[in-house]
Amino acid sequence: MRPTPLLTVLLAALFASSSAFAADKAKKAAEEEDEIPMGEELDVDESDFKDAGDPDADPPPARIEEADKEPEEEGDELDFGDDGKNDDDLEFTEDDEQQSVRPRGPGEDTAKLYRDTQKKTKDMTPDEEQLVWEAYLERYPKSLFRERIEAHMEELSAIMFGERVPGSDKGGGAIDAVDRELNFAQPYSLSPLDTRSHISVGVQWGFPSWFGGKVDAEYAFMRQFSAHVLLGRDFAGGVVQPGAKYAIIKSARTGTILSAGLDFKLNTSPTFLAFRPTVGFGQRVRVLKGLDLAAQMSVDIETREYSDLRYNWGLTANLRANDTVSVFWEWSWDAKYLSHPDVDDSFRFFTTTFGLKFTAKQPTSEQGGGRLDAGLGAVLPYATNYWGFYLGGVDILADYYL
Repeated sequence: MRPTPLLTVLLAALFASSSAFAADKAKKAAEEEDEIPMGEELDVDESDFKDAGDPDADPPPARIEEADKEPEEEGDELDFGDDGKNDDDLEFTEDDEQQSVRPRGPGEDTAKLYRDTQKKTKDMTPDEEQLVWEAYLERYPKSLFRERIEAHMEELSAIMFGERVPGSDKGGGAIDAVDRELNFAQPYSLSPLDTRSHISVGVQWGFPSWFGGKVDAEYAFMRQFSAHVLLGRDFAGGVVQPGAKYAIIKSARTGTILSAGLDFKLNTSPTFLAFRPTVGFGQRVRVLKGLDLAAQMSVDIETREYSDLRYNWGLTANLRANDTVSVFWEWSWDAKYLSHPDVDDSFRFFTTTFGLKFTAKQPTSEQGGGRLDAGLGAVLPYATNYWGFYLGGVDILADYYL
């Protein structure tokens, strides 16, 4: 048997089986397709396929900002919540709060007015603040805080006059104005106004032929009464001069002093006795650390024959720039035989003195005791008649307070 017919038979058999398998597969697929219902549509939500920027899109659900509250635990914990009272029902029982509303009567103030004035005076100097509180009490004489204001004004006075009690910054109070020392500035050629325990020493050197000086020791038995003894030399010769003085007015609060004294003056060369009544007035002005202004008048009533009254007037100014340095100026008018019938031309000797003072030692007590002031001044005679031996000079002076 030849191979060609056999190969043809095998191929035909294989083709027949393949056709049958394909027909069977097509029949099966057609049957499965008939099982799917073609009349029903799928239920699809078209909103799931809308774009994020679609204007018809529904807003997203609101986000819950608050976290879920934890269940409250019962226990002994402190409750810092409201006590059930409304803030509008609060009642202020403090006096300052009630007084801030309105004055209760004429001349009274309120806590708000008082606090506002305190703020106003916060950066003021003591003298400026003192004036403000004085005006405040004049406007509100029935101030609810009068005692507090007056106590503060006393402290301001102590600060201005440099007489604060040691330790006052730690709660101590200032000395009462009735007992406080004034410590008024001491002049050189004039009599001191203040009744104050002190020792004064001075030396005078003049051109062309003059040398003099003094030592004056004064003791205050009381705040307004003192006695002193002076040893020195003036243009009429050496003198021993004891005396007493009384301060009619001496106020540390207002800085005012009015005093009167009587001295017995023993002149040694030539020898004669004289009486010297003196009256003087001084006022402290609140400038820097204090400007002391004073005026005085005294008369020497001599007991020798053919003599006349000798008048002495004077003015002084002492400016304390700070706790250490002072500037002073002094005028002195010395005159005699102003109306004597036997003397045609009166005696005149007018001088002016100016210079500096230094506090060489600060006070060690609350009243200014222990302070030492030293100074140097230049003296210039500007109107003279007689006493040509003195044409000007230099004065050295020191005051020590006991």
